Amino acid sequence: MLKPLARLLAATSAFLMLSAGGAGAMEIASVNDEAITLQELNYAVQTLPEYRKLQQEVLKRVIINTLYYQESVKAGTKVDESLVDSNYEKLKSKFTADKVDFDQLLRSQGKTAADIKNGIRKQLMVQAFIADIDKKAGIEITDEEAKLFYDEQPSLFSTPEKVRVSHIHIALPADATDDEIKKGLEKIQAVEKELDAGKPFAEVAKARSNAVDAKNGGDVGFITKDSPVAKSLLDASFSLKKGERSGIIKSLDGYHIIEVTDRKSPSTMGFDEVKDSIKNNMTKERLQIQRAYFEKSMADKADIKIHLK
Repeated sequence: MLKPLARLLAATSAFLMLSAGGAGAMEIASVNDEAITLQELNYAVQTLPEYRKLQQEVLKRVIINTLYYQESVKAGTKVDESLVDSNYEKLKSKFTADKVDFDQLLRSQGKTAADIKNGIRKQLMVQAFIADIDKKAGIEITDEEAKLFYDEQPSLFSTPEKVRVSHIHIALPADATDDEIKKGLEKIQAVEKELDAGKPFAEVAKARSNAVDAKNGGDVGFITKDSPVAKSLLDASFSLKKGERSGIIKSLDGYHIIEVTDRKSPSTMGFDEVKDSIKNNMTKERLQIQRAYFEKSMADKADIKIHLK
């Protein structure tokens, strides 16, 4: 029951609050026939250290949404009722897919279909109002602005050199004794002989490697020079050509043999390839800044009283 209830709350959280009467006693789970109620869950959540901060953040968002709704009413924002109905049916169908009686869930919360539709209507009004003020802002990013960003942030549009590596690892403990080191060396030498004899690298890796990637034939995937890999392994990986195999490499955690199975040269996307993406992102950033100013302006003009303690 928790999952569908959470979905219902999420769908109308900005404007639709559950009534206190009767809702707290609602059974949401049971353990050996002992009921766990919504009231118990709410109490448990409220005791969490992070609850207060989250509560304040959510309240702030609800206040902002309420201000947006009030402004949308003043602006005469309208929404198509068929859109309200279709959103309601989509919401209801999700519960049906989970084999939940949607109407029964509403009754258990003291709510009706009209209440849910009203919450949906308000949300749609807010969305339409925000879309309208975004449009009126007339934000337009020029090619010159996009090019300047492109030139100033080359790393965002560049792909570094990459090598695909397969790996065989004979692990040693951090406090390995001389005897353990000797046995580890003997094992990796035996591995090298198998490879020299023509056994496929992946086959030997599956049989001999202690690494988690052994099940994949030792395939680590692509790495770059910034990957969190031991320097000795990185240096060896980038010194090998495609299809080449290293000798035995010693690291702090044991012995290794690697094979490079693919290489990709560094590349940079051309400006024309990313121009539209840059413009879209810059537009979104400027709209976010504008909305922040607008939200502060609404809040400064409003009579907001917070009674939460």
